[in-house]
Amino acid sequence: MQKKNDMYHINHFIWDFDGTLFDSYPIIIGTLRSTLQDCGYDCDPSEAMQLMLQNITVAQKHYAEKFGIPMEELLKVYAGHHEAQNPQLLAKPMADVEKVLARICETGRKNYIFTHRKCSTTAQYLDKYGLSHYFTEIVGPEAAHFAYKPAPDALLYLMDKYGMTTEDAVMVGDRDCDLGSARNAGISTAHYVCAMVPETLSCDFRFENYQKMLAIL
Repeated sequence: MQKKNDMYHINHFIWDFDGTLFDSYPIIIGTLRSTLQDCGYDCDPSEAMQLMLQNITVAQKHYAEKFGIPMEELLKVYAGHHEAQNPQLLAKPMADVEKVLARICETGRKNYIFTHRKCSTTAQYLDKYGLSHYFTEIVGPEAAHFAYKPAPDALLYLMDKYGMTTEDAVMVGDRDCDLGSARNAGISTAHYVCAMVPETLSCDFRFENYQKMLAIL
């Protein structure tokens, strides 16, 4: 795919949630550490973050094996902390991301979400910050049981449902698995460089902040 300097040709923006739309990583890592502490252990936040870049299940399995904690027990304790924190909706939107979402909608284009977070919690966050009306659809792990990223299944579903082409769609994410889904679906990749994931990934577009993305919309 030939790289372009602007996103005027993009009509469909598919977003990751954690670390891309919302600054939620510190809360997820905190939940994991609280879980391990309840079991008598702890972890290095940087190491946990690297594991979680694949997904939270990878991190949970790693520490269950490392510390000899039965996986069922770890998941039960984690779920307790997760359920206690979720109603508080502690994560906040990334700076200026609402301006980007609004510009996309104002120009007749559409936003979607493909996330490993449950659709219900994702929707609650969007509602809390008045962002729900910017999105056409949320695809999460309970939606048709799509395979985890970097599988392209969810993107191919959205492309088919909304008539997207490989030229007019992009996946915006902070991790390589996000961009991998886009590559596997044949669409453009936009890397948001999250502060907690300082990686330089191969992509069509890269933004250190959303003002830069706004400038080429």
